[in-house]
Amino acid sequence: MRYLIGGIAVLIGMSGCGDTDKTKEAKAGRDTVQVAPTKNEIVGVGRIEPEDGVIELTAGATGRILEILVKDNQTVEKGMPLLRIDIALENAQVQQAQSKLSTQQAAVSVNQSTLEGLRVNLENARETYQRNLDLYKGNAQTKQVLDDSKASVDKLTKDVETAEASIRQSQSRMGELQADLRYYRTVVNNKRVEALMAGKILKMTVKTGDYINNDTKIAEFAPSGGLYAKTEVDELYAERVNVGQKAYIVSQTTGDTLATGMVSFAADYLKQKSLFKDQATEQEDRRVREVFIRLDTGKMPLIGSRVDCVILLK
Repeated sequence: MRYLIGGIAVLIGMSGCGDTDKTKEAKAGRDTVQVAPTKNEIVGVGRIEPEDGVIELTAGATGRILEILVKDNQTVEKGMPLLRIDIALENAQVQQAQSKLSTQQAAVSVNQSTLEGLRVNLENARETYQRNLDLYKGNAQTKQVLDDSKASVDKLTKDVETAEASIRQSQSRMGELQADLRYYRTVVNNKRVEALMAGKILKMTVKTGDYINNDTKIAEFAPSGGLYAKTEVDELYAERVNVGQKAYIVSQTTGDTLATGMVSFAADYLKQKSLFKDQATEQEDRRVREVFIRLDTGKMPLIGSRVDCVILLK
């Protein structure tokens, strides 16, 4: 009888140990991972995101929004305009610079024509002076006529030099005006708010009439490319995860399989939990391994979905 009672006590003790192990496993954290009874899979809570995450687009320009050119959920290509903003002042500056440049170009053209005329007159004056000099040497021309022709050459020479200097100055001024025009055109171009890469506009965060500056956040944006389920595996099981392991993504709401995929990244270090760290009872010293699961092509879960990531160990 004593042996029977002792055997029953041992069985009860073994059962108690088993319950303790399960309790410890449960305390590992349902919000991070759990190991299935078969030990063939690890389940982690994850979130669906683009590879580089959801990006907040900033305006990169200053002005009042006249029109929003895209809608929520719209796919855009690189360089596609997103907003039209008020650039009336900048356009006026461009037009003014163009007008000044045109006026200066006309002045340069007039000065060049004047210079060409002076050069022709100077050449004729030099020929006249040479002819008068030859006649004077032969006593066929008076000294006064020779001096007058020499004075004409000297005057026209100075006129040509003055005209050449004026053209150089005008051309320099024209260069300044061209630089001004390029600057104002650059300002106008910088007023263009456009997509810097291909992707999808998830949500516009501004509206028509808003005044924006360079740092104003205008939209939440998902770059084009595959989607990932980003999860964190508790340190108790982190060593069991490897790149290349298959996985499937399960809805936390319905329990349906939303997608399949493969582990494409597993961090080489442990860090503090960051995903869904919203429970006051969570231990601060818990460590997790960051894991990315690249989803197979096909129907994709919604970006931002909170899902269960089931990683197959075999």
